[in-house]
Amino acid sequence: MSALLERLAREYLVPGAQFAVRHRGEVRTFLHGVAARSSGEPVTADTLFPLGSTTKLVTATLLMQLVSDGDIELDAPIGPLLPELAEAPGPLRESTVRQLLSHTAGLPDMPATEHDPSLRACVAAGAGVELLSEPGRVFSYSNLGYTVAGRLLEAVTGLSWWDAARSFVLQPLGVPSGFLGAAPDAPGGLAGPAPQTAQHAVHLPTSSVHPVEEPGLPKALVPAGALVTSAAGLLRLSGPHHGADGPDVLEPELLEEMRRPATDAPLHGLAEGWGLGLAVHTDGAGRRWYGHDGNTGGATCALRFHPESGTAVALMTNATSGRQMGNQLFEELAALGWEIGRVPAPAGEEPLAGAALRAAADEVCGAYSSGGETVKVRAEADGRLVLDRPQLPPARLELHPGLTFRLRTEPEGARGDVRHGSDESRDLYSFVRDSRTGRVGGMYLSGGRLQVREGTGRLG
Repeated sequence: MSALLERLAREYLVPGAQFAVRHRGEVRTFLHGVAARSSGEPVTADTLFPLGSTTKLVTATLLMQLVSDGDIELDAPIGPLLPELAEAPGPLRESTVRQLLSHTAGLPDMPATEHDPSLRACVAAGAGVELLSEPGRVFSYSNLGYTVAGRLLEAVTGLSWWDAARSFVLQPLGVPSGFLGAAPDAPGGLAGPAPQTAQHAVHLPTSSVHPVEEPGLPKALVPAGALVTSAAGLLRLSGPHHGADGPDVLEPELLEEMRRPATDAPLHGLAEGWGLGLAVHTDGAGRRWYGHDGNTGGATCALRFHPESGTAVALMTNATSGRQMGNQLFEELAALGWEIGRVPAPAGEEPLAGAALRAAADEVCGAYSSGGETVKVRAEADGRLVLDRPQLPPARLELHPGLTFRLRTEPEGARGDVRHGSDESRDLYSFVRDSRTGRVGGMYLSGGRLQVREGTGRLG
């Protein structure tokens, strides 16, 4: 394991990594490299890494504790619990806790964070948000949903998210932790002097690695991505789900409810399903694993656990290329006979060409929007499809049968291997049809985020 971790970290230019394994009741942590290229300080088992979106597991657990206590209901509208929504027109007040935690409320991805508003102010500003899809029917990854969940926690308990997380999840489970950046209302972390890793942006086609200065998160995004911990700490955090020794922070039936997929809609390469704060993956033997991935501007995190066997793994890296490294790590472990639930590498279907591409282009070309951001799909004179995105270079859209697609923004094989093309070249995205009309009404881009075609309205 040590040799595999070191080889892949070097291949993907990852300065430092931790990989923790819980198997048959024993936890082992494997280490690689340095916490910061600038200092050469080595990664230790105590080094803290950002969780990014894996923080959502904490927020979901806190909300489920309120369900357990009878303070909120999973399937009741949240509007009456939030003063800023009680009299506000708009669909947000009809959202339920289940929809918020499972990304099925139809909300766009990002809250408005200009001027760093409080959770309450952010939710009030989003009261009249335009939904992307009918609530409860379509998956669309939404940080805004967790902003609303964090505000609900605050309104019901009278505690800040920080204090609730520390008091009811992190401290009881013994999770060494801190918080990303220096949010002004954040108390001290639980880790004492434990160091936090630096972060690094890696561009694989040019083999470049640059330090990233990650500021504190806006208050509105704290419930969605503020925590840091170690790989072993992440296994403690998920421990109630896979039988690790520790306190019962939630009843078994509610832990199981968190793991149950909320919709059978396909998630287009992100996962096979999504529960309440947890993604669902299936391994090659057909067993269900659960977990969450996270990333920041210069670090990545991946958690997987199998409740029935009590096996769990956590990979932490301090580089943007850690996501690709993690994909390769899980695939190589599977080849060695140790299956972990993962999104398999997409099948190598031949792209559409000629008349088939022209016919498909007539279906998919147009503008697609989410939360005020618009992308456009257009056909060039030679028939190739191009995706135009704000503040990013145009990307060639390689369309496949079934309206799945990849984006190509760099010459393939820049380092002699297609894996090291552009950082997004491995990902598989998809256009989606509106169930009511059968027409292409949306598209999934990175991380399961839905963009709706202009003129479609809410996807059904």
